[in-house]
This record gives sequence, C-alpha cells and structure tokens, in this order.
Amino acid sequence: MERYNFTNPLFLLKFESMIRRFFILFCFAFLTACDDGDILTVDLEFDEELAYCTNFEDYHLVYDTRDDPNEALILIFPKSTTNDALFTSATTVDVPSELTINASTTRFIYRTYNRELSASDICAVIPPSNLTIREDYEALSGDVYITSTIVDDDNDGVPSISEYGPGGIENPKDTDGDGIPDYLDIDDDGDNVLTKNELDELDEDGDGDPLTNPLNTDANHPTNSDDLPDYLDPDDDGDEIPTRLEDANGENGPGDDRIAVNGVLVLLYLNPLEDTPYDFEDYDAFENKYTRTVTTNFIVKDTDLTIFRSTEINLGTLTTVISDFDPEDD
Repeated sequence: MERYNFTNPLFLLKFESMIRRFFILFCFAFLTACDDGDILTVDLEFDEELAYCTNFEDYHLVYDTRDDPNEALILIFPKSTTNDALFTSATTVDVPSELTINASTTRFIYRTYNRELSASDICAVIPPSNLTIREDYEALSGDVYITSTIVDDDNDGVPSISEYGPGGIENPKDTDGDGIPDYLDIDDDGDNVLTKNELDELDEDGDGDPLTNPLNTDANHPTNSDDLPDYLDPDDDGDEIPTRLEDANGENGPGDDRIAVNGVLVLLYLNPLEDTPYDFEDYDAFENKYTRTVTTNFIVKDTDLTIFRSTEINLGTLTTVISDFDPEDD
C-alpha cells in the first residue's frame, strides 16, 4: 500500500501556510472579542454649556449637544424643593448637592442622532419625524455632584463692586440702613427716587462712568452744600426737607411732582426754594427686586454607559438669569 510522504516539501509548505492562516484568524477573533465596541471612537468633547427644557412639569432636564458627530448628553432628575433651589440659590461652599443615578428617577443618557440637533429637538414631547436616535446608552448607576453659585445685581447703574464697601461683599455698604445692602438696593439712599435716576445720565464727562461725575444738586447751596452725590443724599437739594417728603401726591415717589419756575417745570425735590414737607414718609414707592444670575455646574462620577466608563465627567454649566428676583423668595 502506497503511503503519502509527509516529508514532501510541497506538503510541508501547504501545511505551514494553513497554520499561519488559522493563527491570523484566531488573533483577529481574539482582538475583536476583547474590543469594547466603540470605546476608541467615543470622545466627550462637548462645549459644557448646558441647556434646559422648561416644558416638563415633574422633572428637570438639562443637556448638551454637539455636531459632527451628532450627539447629546442628557441628565434628568425629579423636581422638588431641594432640586428646584439648584437653579435659584447657592449651594453651601464646598458642599455640593448630590444625586444618585438609578435609570429611573435620575437618569444619565448618551445618544447619537441621524442629523444635527436644533434647540427644540431634545425637549420635544413628540420627536420630529425626521429625527432618528441611532445609539441610545443609559447609565445604570453613578453619582451627580451639583454646585450652584450666584451673582446678584440691582442694575442701578452703579457697579456692584463699588457698592461692596471696605468689607467687600461680606460686609457691604447700606447707605439708608434699611437692611438691604447698596449692591442689592434699587434706592440706595432711601429717598424714594431710584438710584439709576440720580446718576450722571448725560455722561457729561464722556467716560461712561456715572461715579466720576455724579449728580450733586446741592453742591453749591449757599448754606447747606455737601459732597454727597444725589443717589446717596437723603436731601438732594439741601433745603433741609428730606427728599422722600417732597412728594405732593403720595404716589410713585417725588419723581413726578413738579412746580413751574420761570416757566420751566422743576422737580420739587430738586428745588431748594420749595421746602414744603408732605406726610408720606412711611411708604415705599418701589418694590425692591434685582437680577440674580445662577451658575449651576454638574459633575457625573463613577458612571458606566456601556460603550465607555468614566470616573468623572464634567457635564457642564447651566446659567439661569432671574431678572426680577424677590429676596423674600430666597
């Protein structure tokens, strides 16, 4: 019986070639099995400037999007007194608020889409028909640390830093002693005339700074002159009648009460010859409200979105501007 010669060089060459092919195929399969999907292609280079959906009653939704690729990071958490305050008040210094991701009430989601996202796409209750979610990954666990800081400004035309006083913001000036610091007080001297209406509105020196050439009506008064600018002077015209008492009709403060002088209407509180007091001292002409800017930063820690794991993601910052903030709501 004829036997095959296993030492034939041609056979050995074919056999070695087959082994090499199986080895290459095995290595490729091994590398593919060990690859975690898209780990190498996912990067979180978002701009970290968050947006907020205002149309949901029961939960907060903040998000960040990017184009090329079309992606979104979404954080959802329930509304409550504590969570609502994250957008209106400051958190304790060095003590951030914490949320636990559970894929139920608090959710952290990464998605990719078929096209660029518009401002309304994420917040739409019914997504547009031409928008398709291509990939949808949600974290099952993790923690969110939230830090909120605030900057308040009364928008009275005087820079807040100029109203802090020698003690800074921790010990600011309160010119009229009403318990409202000047940088939050729309009427610094308490005379029922808005501070912004007592400044150098015409900018006569042309420097754009109302404090370098402030109005001072009684600067040249023959007997009661002073160096106080009108916005800090409770008696603007130096007639020894407090400005707030020169309010003839008891409405809207003394800023709408005038008398004719040589054919020209002059405000009573700026006319030193008009010294009739009116008994409206105890009313305040304006409700003190100011602008509050809240900056809320979200950091996600120890989360797993299947295609990537991360010990820390700076999700970004949401800026909320409250134009008519009432300090009683704080």
